[in-house]
Amino acid sequence: MIERAFVGRVAELATLTATFTAPETPWLLLVEGPAGIGKSRLIAHFAHTAPCRVLTVTGTEDAQLQPRYLAEDIAEQLADFAAEDDANPDRGRRDGADARSGVAPPRGETVRDRPVRVSAGGGLIGRHGEPAFPRGGQVPSGAEVLADVESARVLRAGLGAAETLLVVDDVQWADSESLRVLAFLIRNRPRRGFRLLLAYRDGGCPPVLARLLRAPRVRSVHLRVPPFTEAEVDGLLPGETRARRARLFSASHGNPLYLSLLAALPDPELERTLRGENPDPASDDYAAVDRTIRAELAELPGTQRTVAQAAAVCGVPPDLELLGTTAGLPEQAVADALDGLVRRGVVVLGAGTVTFVHPLVRTAAYRSAGPGWLTMAHRRAAQALRARDAPMPARAGQLEHAMLGRDEVAGAELRQAAAQVIADAPAASARWLAIAQRIAPSTAAPLADAVALGRALLLSGAATRAGETLDAAAATPGPHQLEALLLAARCARMLGRVDQARSLLARAADLPRRAGDGPVQLELAILEMQDHQDAEGQARLNALFGSAAIEDPAVRAAATALRGIGFLADGRLRAAEQLYPICDQALTALDDLGFREVVHAVPAFGWCAYFLDHDAAGLVHLERAIRVSRRYGRTYAIAELHTVRAYSLAKLGRLDDAIAAADDATAAATTFHYPDLLAFAGAIKLRTLQLTAPPDLVAAQWHAVAALPRPAMRWWRQVVDTTLADTARAMNLPLPDTPPLDRRPGPLHPTHLARAAHAAIADGDLATAADLVRRAEAACGGALATSVDPVVRVPTACGGAADLPTADALLGPMEIVHAGAGEAGSADDLLGPTTAYGEAGEAGSVADLHAPTMAAGTGAAEAGSVADLHAPTMAAGTGAAEAGSVADLHAPTMTAGTGAGKVGTAADLAEPDLEHELFRGSQVGSAAMARADYAAAIGDLAAAARAAELARVAFTRAGMVVNAAQADLFAGIVAGRRGDFGAATSRFASARAIFIAAGAHRLVAETTSAQRRLAGSRPVTGADALTRREREVADLAARGHSNKDIAALLYLSPRTVEDHLSRVLRKLGLTGRAGIARRLDELDSTPA
Repeated sequence: MIERAFVGRVAELATLTATFTAPETPWLLLVEGPAGIGKSRLIAHFAHTAPCRVLTVTGTEDAQLQPRYLAEDIAEQLADFAAEDDANPDRGRRDGADARSGVAPPRGETVRDRPVRVSAGGGLIGRHGEPAFPRGGQVPSGAEVLADVESARVLRAGLGAAETLLVVDDVQWADSESLRVLAFLIRNRPRRGFRLLLAYRDGGCPPVLARLLRAPRVRSVHLRVPPFTEAEVDGLLPGETRARRARLFSASHGNPLYLSLLAALPDPELERTLRGENPDPASDDYAAVDRTIRAELAELPGTQRTVAQAAAVCGVPPDLELLGTTAGLPEQAVADALDGLVRRGVVVLGAGTVTFVHPLVRTAAYRSAGPGWLTMAHRRAAQALRARDAPMPARAGQLEHAMLGRDEVAGAELRQAAAQVIADAPAASARWLAIAQRIAPSTAAPLADAVALGRALLLSGAATRAGETLDAAAATPGPHQLEALLLAARCARMLGRVDQARSLLARAADLPRRAGDGPVQLELAILEMQDHQDAEGQARLNALFGSAAIEDPAVRAAATALRGIGFLADGRLRAAEQLYPICDQALTALDDLGFREVVHAVPAFGWCAYFLDHDAAGLVHLERAIRVSRRYGRTYAIAELHTVRAYSLAKLGRLDDAIAAADDATAAATTFHYPDLLAFAGAIKLRTLQLTAPPDLVAAQWHAVAALPRPAMRWWRQVVDTTLADTARAMNLPLPDTPPLDRRPGPLHPTHLARAAHAAIADGDLATAADLVRRAEAACGGALATSVDPVVRVPTACGGAADLPTADALLGPMEIVHAGAGEAGSADDLLGPTTAYGEAGEAGSVADLHAPTMAAGTGAAEAGSVADLHAPTMAAGTGAAEAGSVADLHAPTMTAGTGAGKVGTAADLAEPDLEHELFRGSQVGSAAMARADYAAAIGDLAAAARAAELARVAFTRAGMVVNAAQADLFAGIVAGRRGDFGAATSRFASARAIFIAAGAHRLVAETTSAQRRLAGSRPVTGADALTRREREVADLAARGHSNKDIAALLYLSPRTVEDHLSRVLRKLGLTGRAGIARRLDELDSTPA
């Protein structure tokens, strides 16, 4: 178990610390709480800061029978202090009044001058006849009478020799004589501000001490240590993902010990523990549990330990009869042991059953038993459950650990139990089926057994074992073959074996359909569409919609989601948009049991939502699917669900959540051997880290993704390759092969074209860029306007000139003609209930969809961001914040690449004849940003401003707040170039606020740099003009005077001169004295 930082406990520490603030504050401090709640750590932290000497002793159960062991520990520590004082006479001991308490002993009197004697009535009295142990007139009970009064007096004297805090932790384990000593100290408080802190478990305050709390002179404070809050858990486990911290917080009930032990477990063992399953005996992940909880349980009296172990074996909360049978003990002995276990806080009793206080305690109790005893206990429990006709899963849970030989009855029970739980607990189902095949192999239908086992293994995420189990059934004709082929194909797909999956699917497609195979046909359609066999998948879906199987609500919901993806693949965007709410409602209407059956289809719905800009609604279903998958053991689907969720979160600007989701996807893909998803999930994390993380972390993630095998699925591979190439350009990393620009339109076709346009602009090939921008906007559903000047003359690198289209000549002055409409619409009109077209297989990375400033397209030599061209402070990648010069912000044109000619001569890509539907805001925003980039490159700043504003509106309507802010940042840079410094400042402020809220630290830095560049380019006039004193300092500095000379001439301090000069340089947009004279001349020549 890792030692973690001390967090929280502010109120509790304040309560304890306050006892040192005044003479009349409480001096008896009682700290109570359950085991593991953090009492000892709180006390240690308090003791470390206490302004006095501190003695700490701890009670232990195994020493309870040793008389006076705690009192002797206190005496030993006092002796150590005395020895230190003798060795260091100047260490600061004081004999008079204590500075804090103000209490002084009578002159010349010591403890030994006040003898204690026994009265005739048995009471203890002092030399003047007063009770030595004043208790409000009460006489000490027999339990409180000390066996050695003189030793107690010596101990009291030692504790009163200097201001002392005595800490007794786990006082519930104190021996009886030490308790009498503590009671003596409470009745006779030592001098010099003595304080006593007693810590004990819930209800564990010894009665002999509890009775004294009512005594008149005992000022006490009782502190109950509460569980951690969620915020404190975040501080304790900063390295965990947010989702895992929330899971650990819920599972630990805020108990710090349980929290740390659970955090040390890998996810599979964590889930086993929380489900109440027996721990894996071969696992080495329970070392921390063994050192803590198991070690304490080992100290239990024999019968109590046996009963605790038997309760762990029973699994479900057992009744007294089952517990006695499992333990092999009579019921009375079990009842007596339970009393002790309840007192110790090991178990609780309720509703006639026994329950452990936490699943970790059950795990520790189970691990404390020997393997032979466990085997016999499981056998006894199984026989008892069979005798009372208990449910099959309860019997199977015992039989699997009973070391069975040939047993037909047990085999039948295991098969029945496996069939009952496969939907909820496929891993348990797989274990029981495997045991059943061993102890009672089927002779009638061995292949049916293999299919059942293969299905259970696949659902639990064991794709490799599932594929091996299914091989024979998939190769043998019969009623089981179709399902076996389908399951084997899914195994092959998860393992990245695309060719094998395709071959298995082809064989399955040739088999005749059977009644009741709707779910099988649905699975087959999913795999066909994942393999880009869109026509075959749609035909299968059409047949499914025409069959009786579609009446099943779960089948209908999943088939509808797949049909939506099919419409996207066919370019039927209007149909996909219309189908989306139907699918949304169908999934919402399913209860968790129905939803459980279609979690594998929810990723398809998630991608539909992603392509159609319904990300927020899609996330609701994705998160529900993750919860249901975990609850019912459908682990094979979790990795892909987290991946889609990561892409949607990043698109919506929830950057930290996106990184956490990508980490969850990676962990699940690693656990369940889904290699294709490792690189795909890593790509979105890489994209997001570029906005949030320092360069070393970005580079590390790039190398991690680059080292992974590429996904077999085509569009996943395209996303990974593009992300690696874009990041490599931005960060000067080794450039991998760049995927070519796909010529077929898809849901993200405008973004692909826009990214290629940015790359062409970065290369200086403005003619190609103009063509790509036109095509990107046309793909969004627009039409060219003809009422604008069609060309602008731009000099080329070789000394000639080329005619390039003006930005407005591409599609008109920011007017988009709607398909089927007769008039141009506004920016907001463009973003109504529109749809996207193309095939789902063209989905790109987050940058493909909505961040043209994050990535370059094919053939770009530099990072193809808008910022790379006009706002060096926006350049993708780290280290670009200082690129360029002030002139970069004001250059009216950019040089076209060699060979650039008229737009009409630019090489055209073949455009498919698809229906023209307006894209959602994500695509319109990408195309608009490409137009803004092109317009700024040719100096058409008015068109650049209009395009940037359209992009901002489009991204905002799509919920893409970070991209909208990037458009604002670009618009601010354009405004600065146009001399509208007020608008530029406003845009920068708006963008900066969003970047800060989103955690986009790199973009915050880029905005800061853009603001500085704006300040440096702004003429000093009006409110920004130099003050009289600043002008005097500037004139003298321009003449070459040093700061010291200026201070002497103007009768100022050198520091004041330095401050004035700093303001002068800022207002003049300079970084040093060299340009002051020139800027002053410019200022003087500017008309007032």
